[in-house]
Amino acid sequence: MDSNNLGIGKELAPNHEQHHHHLHIGMRKWKSIFAMFLGFCVWQTLRLFIPGLEVHPLFIYLYAMIEIRETSSKTVDYGKKRIKVTLISIGIGIPFMLFVDRIRPLVSEGWMITAIEVSILLAGSMLVLCIAEWADCHVYCSLSVVIFIILMLGHYESAKYLYSLMRVFQTVIGVTVAWFVNVVLLPYPPKPGSLSEKFSIWYTKRKQLKNSEETP
Repeated sequence: MDSNNLGIGKELAPNHEQHHHHLHIGMRKWKSIFAMFLGFCVWQTLRLFIPGLEVHPLFIYLYAMIEIRETSSKTVDYGKKRIKVTLISIGIGIPFMLFVDRIRPLVSEGWMITAIEVSILLAGSMLVLCIAEWADCHVYCSLSVVIFIILMLGHYESAKYLYSLMRVFQTVIGVTVAWFVNVVLLPYPPKPGSLSEKFSIWYTKRKQLKNSEETP
């Protein structure tokens, strides 16, 4: 009995000698950070001509990071859909914001204004969902509504349409930067003659050399 229990214990016990968790900073992580830095540089170049722009481009950072996908083809496909849903949200959001600006001065009761805003928010969200699905953006349908809601709620507080335009502008820049890094500059799978292939060859040789040095 004792021997069987010991055997089962050995099978169930984790093998700490075989499983080692090491910090691994792979190429995708480096590409993500590089895309963020490149997006920052592009934005600072624009600020030379438009000084009033904010220092840190929030949406460029976000999309430059997010759109560094596992493969170059995914970056292209998802990037197109992200830009598409952003345009859909803005295209529907701006008319809805104009409508709100028109009717708010006509309503005196505070509760009625709130009720109208909620009704417009819900109706607009449904419309955005339907159009995003019709445009074959199934993966990003929920994102399109999130963008629409952010626009509408920000509009209620500040009544600035510039935010909508900057949202589109930064989205396009962020996705373009991610496309340049993950498709043109460092594609995956590596293309012949690309930097990715050169890095892959260098890393393989380095690993082989290290293994040969460690082998007695």
